[in-house]
Amino acid sequence: MNNLRKKSKTLTLEELMIELKLELLTNVSLDKKINSSSVYRVGYEFAGYFDTEGDELLNSVHVMGKKEGGYIKNFCNGRQEEVLDKYFSYSFPTVILSGECEVPQLFLDIAERHGKAVFKANLKTTETLRDIKFFLQKSLAEEYILKDYIFMEVYGVGVLIGGYEEAKFGLTVELLERGHKIITDDNILIKKDFIENLLGSNRLDKKLPDSHFFLSNDGNIPIDVTMHFGIKSTRVSKRIDILINLEKWVEKKFYDRLGIDTVYEDILGIEIPKFTLPVKKGRNLAVIVEAGAMNHRLKKMGINSAEYFWKESMKIIESNKVRKDKMGIENKKNLKVETIIEKYDLEILSGKEYLKKNVITTTSIHRPSLALSGYFDMYEEEGYNGIQIFSELEFNFLEKLTPITREENLEKYLNYNFPMIIVTKDTEVPKYFYEHLKGKQTVICRSKHPKAGQIMAVYNSYLETYFSPNVSMHGVFLELYGFGVLLVGKSGIGKSETALELIHRGHRLIADDMVKFVKDSNEDIVGKAAKLPYFMEVRGLGIIDIKALYGLGAVRISKRLDAIIELRDPNSENYSTSVSYENTTMDIIGNPFDKAILYISSGRNAAAMVEIAVMNIMAKRLGHDSERAYKEGINRLTPEERNLLDFTKN
Repeated sequence: MNNLRKKSKTLTLEELMIELKLELLTNVSLDKKINSSSVYRVGYEFAGYFDTEGDELLNSVHVMGKKEGGYIKNFCNGRQEEVLDKYFSYSFPTVILSGECEVPQLFLDIAERHGKAVFKANLKTTETLRDIKFFLQKSLAEEYILKDYIFMEVYGVGVLIGGYEEAKFGLTVELLERGHKIITDDNILIKKDFIENLLGSNRLDKKLPDSHFFLSNDGNIPIDVTMHFGIKSTRVSKRIDILINLEKWVEKKFYDRLGIDTVYEDILGIEIPKFTLPVKKGRNLAVIVEAGAMNHRLKKMGINSAEYFWKESMKIIESNKVRKDKMGIENKKNLKVETIIEKYDLEILSGKEYLKKNVITTTSIHRPSLALSGYFDMYEEEGYNGIQIFSELEFNFLEKLTPITREENLEKYLNYNFPMIIVTKDTEVPKYFYEHLKGKQTVICRSKHPKAGQIMAVYNSYLETYFSPNVSMHGVFLELYGFGVLLVGKSGIGKSETALELIHRGHRLIADDMVKFVKDSNEDIVGKAAKLPYFMEVRGLGIIDIKALYGLGAVRISKRLDAIIELRDPNSENYSTSVSYENTTMDIIGNPFDKAILYISSGRNAAAMVEIAVMNIMAKRLGHDSERAYKEGINRLTPEERNLLDFTKN
């Protein structure tokens, strides 16, 4: 870590004597400095062996016990003086005798001649060693100043926050408002304790009663945290548990959504789990950091949600394989590729001769990132053998592979003979890709949509409706005030983060990412998780288990769908979040549902606006239309009152 600056520490012999209540046996100065926390029990030296390669004879504090004292007494006077004179000639700062240790006067005389302090302890040898080690490691542990980070305690977890400066300050204030604690905002003092924990402390002296904690903001006047949030929002030191690195959102960058492989940051030889959180409008960073802290605590308890989710997913895939082999593919509903091309006005790039022959038998729309890297296990599952989507990202990835690897992976991938491949609007298909398509019965087309996410969103809805009365939709399905509410919107808009905040407010999760809806016998549309319930994907953190983090009261298995809320980017950079109802409805398996469009400018208030939108829909169901009531009230105003109202608005 480049922003570490070492802070040197020393200890005088006098401080050591006072702290450990030692008795000085030699008449020497106690100004000598101790700069090493190393403690060494003398032994080989009295047998005449002196190891000059190590640090023990130069900087370590020496300890002698009953055995060493008795061994010296057995020497003849000439041998004693020879060995001790050489021993005390080395530069180690001092030697401490345990309460059991007795040495001849010659030992003290030679020590005094060399200006060496000899102390006597009151404890046994093992106890003396323990106390000295503890005190020295506490007092002389290497300390470093860590710059450009903010250190906080979130749910008992020590969280280092660094990276994107524009987001770091706002995130810290949000966490303080949510009841978490700050240790320090810059120049964190860090050191290792005697059990190899990494401790972070406020470098300023906080023992004085009027010593407040401050939070700086790009050179502006610091915020007095103690004054604004109270002493409960601060603490002096904490163990560092995780590191959160904030970075500006990059549209084409891959951010971890599984969380299986943990990334670590080495700080003073200790590996700290590191998470990279992309910062984008609509992402509630505070609630993500809270979830990350709770998930870290869960892992410390031996529960790894991401690994469990992955293993259970593999079991489902294996089960589907067996079922597929038993049932075959007879009597399945087919959709001609030609139909898709006509419906969405696709440009045919290759494989025109297979238009009428090729059919789609699954609703799966897949981006082949893992397959192009050589991982094909998922493609054995029929659900992935559907429409394939390519953008510049996939072809750029292929370009980075070695020619041999690219040839091998492409050949195996295209041998699946997918019914069709769709490329995004401005994506150019390289010649080598067309060469590999020769002999394959795959149709390749170009979409009018510029982004892969748009294609997947549009086509998925159509395919699910076409194939079955059971439909799976991308979104987050929640229960708010007894209402089943589906949050939809483009990838990265902030659906999961808004849902996390709503769960924090007491609402419940039914399903995240993929929701399966069915029409029951009462003609109601009921939704539940398409695969594993209660899990949520969060970019940067990976898979989290909502049931484990927030409790059973935060989840439910299924719920009737009542309303839909679409999250969108605003058309302008206005701070305020707005809602548009526009009498919009959305049809799911033949049933129309009220739909509100929520234009979010900041993830900080999106959850509150979702709550308001749901309550407004509930009010309409009960016969109260706020918008109509407002317009009727305006119409009842006199011309003078209307003019006054227009004046106050302006």
